[in-house]
Amino acid sequence: MKNKDILLEICYNMHQSGDFMKKNVIRTILFLALIFGILGIPNISKDSTIKKEIKRPIIEKKKENFKEEIHQLKKQYQNDDIIAYIEIPNVLKEPIVQTNNNDYYLHYDIYQKENIIGATFLDYRNNIEESKKLLIYGHSDPEGTLPFVKLTNYNQEKFFQEHKEIYLISENSKRKYEVFSSYIEQRDFDYVNLDNFNGLTYQEHLEKLKNKSLVNSNIELTEESKVLILQTCSFNENISGNRKYQLVIAKEIEKA
Repeated sequence: MKNKDILLEICYNMHQSGDFMKKNVIRTILFLALIFGILGIPNISKDSTIKKEIKRPIIEKKKENFKEEIHQLKKQYQNDDIIAYIEIPNVLKEPIVQTNNNDYYLHYDIYQKENIIGATFLDYRNNIEESKKLLIYGHSDPEGTLPFVKLTNYNQEKFFQEHKEIYLISENSKRKYEVFSSYIEQRDFDYVNLDNFNGLTYQEHLEKLKNKSLVNSNIELTEESKVLILQTCSFNENISGNRKYQLVIAKEIEKA
């Protein structure tokens, strides 16, 4: 018999009974109403189940401690001039130093010892967290033993396409760049200018650097674009002259 039918039968019996039974019958109806959900309590049968909401713990992604990474590098090399490191996955990973000129680290290594191989350094005019154009310099060698000599591979289409991502990690941020230009420069050194671009707007200046590339890129450049320029010596025997530089230029596409 269904719940509704049971209640109807009780009401019928109440009608047939005398007044002396009414109070007891009313109590019975209220009691059964509670059981069968007439007063809003869920109807529970043997076959019904209550699904409890499973509360999963919120797992926050561990934030990278960039400051600690740089601190460890300073400690490792005993050099407080270290401000960042650069990483091109599967190509190179190098600490970056900066001092108050662009001469010292041409002749001193990361341990601050006089050494012809120098160190990889950021232009002294740059503020690593604020400058729109960052300039990083590093030595190469004809034997191909120094890390920045690998930048010459960007002049080849396959390498360019397979190693577009460059990361720059400083104390306060991790920036991801995408390469949009690679070429060898001998005469036009406007790329080192930070403010004046010989009559060009900043965007036009960047487009000029992009158009010099030996490999085409579809990266879009604007007045707000932040770029990273890597410079090293070129020992390309097919190009005459002693003063020639390999440039790899990339646009910031993400910052954490």
